[in-house]
Amino acid sequence: MAFTELTTAYMQAVNKGFSTIFNNALENGNKDYEKFAMITNANSLVVEYQFLASLPKMREWIGDRQFSKLKGQGYTITKKDWESSIEVPRDVITYDNLGIVRPQIEMLAYEVQNHYNDLIFTLLEQNETCFDGKAFFSNDHDIGGVSFSNLGDKKLSAQSLMEARKNMRALTNESGRTLNINPALLVVPLSLEAKALEIVNSDLINGSSNVFKGVVEVFTSSNLKDQDAWYLVDNTKPIKPLILQINKGAEFVAKDNPTDEAAFMRKTFQYGIDSEDNAGYGLWQLAYKSSGKAE
Repeated sequence: MAFTELTTAYMQAVNKGFSTIFNNALENGNKDYEKFAMITNANSLVVEYQFLASLPKMREWIGDRQFSKLKGQGYTITKKDWESSIEVPRDVITYDNLGIVRPQIEMLAYEVQNHYNDLIFTLLEQNETCFDGKAFFSNDHDIGGVSFSNLGDKKLSAQSLMEARKNMRALTNESGRTLNINPALLVVPLSLEAKALEIVNSDLINGSSNVFKGVVEVFTSSNLKDQDAWYLVDNTKPIKPLILQINKGAEFVAKDNPTDEAAFMRKTFQYGIDSEDNAGYGLWQLAYKSSGKAE
């Protein structure tokens, strides 16, 4: 087993190599959150999001322009700080066993994407207040004095999926014009995957032609804890139902100078990642939830 003198120059090369491994693995992580989360890059501690209660549409230009006003109730997302760290025994690097460190570095990168997934799917199930002051999934969202619901309770079936899709497509703006919602993604927990695939992929359901075949995509998530609830999402637009706010992307950091305290006191080098981010709610109009409790 080769012995390597841990000079500053050598450790800088090791650090650079680990950083490259991390960045490459980061690009290949599990990015389930991208299915229905809008990613925003922020440069302030708190970001206020105001959304168009009525999405702008084209109109014949007669007279002055008519501007759609940004509306909301001061909905904000405040960034949080996150980290994950490991220690590597000095002897591992001294005796050139860098290969056994590589998977640990790659796991740090994997945890970044998993962290983003956790933020988004936890937010989906928590169902907290969104920009209009109501719970994201609610029976009484208001648009121009008209009450709309994006919350149901039926178990997943072809009929309940049809009803949910009909409700979403019926959404209008304050002027009564359709929002052209396109429910394209059916999000289910592991327990409903088989049922969802049957509804979407079968040629026949109960002996009749399956009108849902190929209409929506099934997305199964192991991040969902509620095994009864299912979601229908329009993920075809630039704005998405949920927001992943990234203030600072995940950064690989190291304390691996041979003179660092950890190396001196415990014969270890320290590596880690840190990020600044948080998640919040986008447009409720683009998502529907059923608790799946009722027949």
